[in-house]
Amino acid sequence: MPPGTPRGPHLVVADIETARAELVERGVEISEVEDLGGVFYAYFADPDGNTWCLQHMPWR
Repeated sequence: MPPGTPRGPHLVVADIETARAELVERGVEISEVEDLGGVFYAYFADPDGNTWCLQHMPWR
């Protein structure tokens, strides 16, 4: 695949606030956390233009 092709692979994390804070600390531009009906998401792009999604499901 060419760079920038992957859109939205999910990275499922145990604590989205901690994961987001670590990315921010490393200089990643990432969205605020969104609550979409009890499942939490935050979005960012890597240097190649691929977009990623952090996902947190508290019950897991």
